[in-house]
Amino acid sequence: MRIALEATGKIGVRAARVVLAERSVEAVGLIGRRSTSGDPRVSTITDLAGWDVVASDDPEHFERRYRQASDHGIPLVVTSDPAPVSDDPAIPVVVGANSRTGLAAGLAAHECTRHANPMEVVVGWTETGSPLRRGRPLVFPQPIGNLWAREGAEIWHGAPAGTQFLAAPYDGPWTGLVARVTAATRDGVELRTVGVTDDGAYLAGIALSAAVLAAAGGAYPPGIHYPTAAETVYLEMALGAGLEVATFIEKR
Repeated sequence: MRIALEATGKIGVRAARVVLAERSVEAVGLIGRRSTSGDPRVSTITDLAGWDVVASDDPEHFERRYRQASDHGIPLVVTSDPAPVSDDPAIPVVVGANSRTGLAAGLAAHECTRHANPMEVVVGWTETGSPLRRGRPLVFPQPIGNLWAREGAEIWHGAPAGTQFLAAPYDGPWTGLVARVTAATRDGVELRTVGVTDDGAYLAGIALSAAVLAAAGGAYPPGIHYPTAAETVYLEMALGAGLEVATFIEKR
């Protein structure tokens, strides 16, 4: 794979490090940025000719990157969720390749594939702020632990009806993501929770790089997609990049 990457901040830099650990990556071209990695596979580029995918952590200038990717017929992956520039793009466009709409939603989507009709689905995440004193309880892997949460944005497009989205304010150095699915099984009701706690920039870098690797490998057809459109491949890439997921199963 030959990956062109626009790294305007630490998320893009983290993503570059992650993709360089993938054996199938032959080259990483940094758009308009000088490389300090010392890796001979990394170079500075100004043209997308010859590259397999282009990615950006820039929340702005989406239209410019979209036009460039379209001109070269290669997939585009971005961390933001911009307004679409076309209803029917001729290339794969993966938006929302971030911790929430990527990793948290991807974990929930994957868990839901285990059951035809889950009874309850909860997707939760931390956000910067003072912890609440009341609300909905959420449990993240340590060192975050238990937090109170409030209703959050619908970060998973295509979620089952009734899915609950909960945001938990947290003033610590970590980022937490959790997905909880309750479903009826032959052995009774099963409540299965998967969660992640890690450095926020590290998780954001994994969220972007996993979508980049999946897109470069052909996981997304032409059109506008969120990472969850290919959640199995996306999560495989994320786990391979170092995502550590804790699992807790309760039988009732």
